[in-house]
Amino acid sequence: MLLLIVRNMRRRMGRTALTVVGVASALALLVLVESLGSGLSRAMDATDAARTLVVFRDNRYCPQTSFLPESYTRRIENVDGVERVLPVKVFLNNCRASLDLVTFQGAPAADLLAQRDLVTVAGDLGTFEREKDAALVGQTFAARKGLAVGDRFRFGEIDVKIAAIVASSDSTQESLILTHLEYLQRAGPVNRLGTVTQFEVLVDEDADPAVVGAAIDEGFATAESPTDTRPRIAYLESATRDLREILRFGRLLGLACIVVVLSLVANTVIIAAQERVRETAVLRAIGFREGHIASLVLGEALALSLTGAALGVGGALVLLTTVHPTIGSEGISVEFLVTPELIGNGFLLALGTGIAAGLLPAIRSARAGIVDSLVS
Repeated sequence: MLLLIVRNMRRRMGRTALTVVGVASALALLVLVESLGSGLSRAMDATDAARTLVVFRDNRYCPQTSFLPESYTRRIENVDGVERVLPVKVFLNNCRASLDLVTFQGAPAADLLAQRDLVTVAGDLGTFEREKDAALVGQTFAARKGLAVGDRFRFGEIDVKIAAIVASSDSTQESLILTHLEYLQRAGPVNRLGTVTQFEVLVDEDADPAVVGAAIDEGFATAESPTDTRPRIAYLESATRDLREILRFGRLLGLACIVVVLSLVANTVIIAAQERVRETAVLRAIGFREGHIASLVLGEALALSLTGAALGVGGALVLLTTVHPTIGSEGISVEFLVTPELIGNGFLLALGTGIAAGLLPAIRSARAGIVDSLVS
């Protein structure tokens, strides 16, 4: 049975190849779209949203337009319910959605290592603490740019030495370049000593983050630089709004791809079945039953769909594991994340498409009359 299916597919290699390529292209697109969805979910789930607040300047347009005095650190630390405060300077190449987002974050080295969940993949954290121009680079960014420990990374007038490559349970940290606060403040494109972009506030376990955030904003309400304090999860939702719109549009394209694949496979199988009407009648005449004929037609549809799925999903995996693409907005980068569940869903979708596309032609071929088919 399998040999007959393969032979039938090889009769029209051009048509078979075009159908498989069409299915592969659609499945690759679906995997890329849903891998972005997986990356967004991971970015939102991996943060300590319950206890972390982010303090920006009120009415800022994007992180780079938020300028707050570094001296606010002590005043925020004195607010009831605050456990730790991390002043952070941010510099990025693009505030809107971008496939090549470069984000620098500068913070006091000791406080940075204490408050961020960072695990060393390669290099030495001690080198980062000792050398003022040293930087920690997230493993996703390092893979995307082909960087290793000891390399220098230059972006505009910012030139840093990579002291270590780090990983984190918070995937948004793995696309960052972390530097010393003063070094980034003095950098050419920044050049604002004594100012920071934001404060990351860790709240006591028994404190109410909403109350603490309101107290912080109230304390600076009449200051020259008033503040806007939000839970980290709310900040991430705002920063990734553009990315979620892109994902929504991508999923609409994915639905269109499913319809195209269904039509493509069904059309190929119907044409193939019509071309082999007499052969099918001969097979019936020599003893093949209706179930055998239906299995041949349905098997061809499944073979086309699953072969295309293997090429499409495999191609998407190769692309994502070699290029390591990310997409980011407002300094938050999201990795395209492929999970075993996503791969399984891709093949299940191909299986369902193959069955849906081949079922009707299979039934029609199996029930066709032998005499009518031979004389047609």
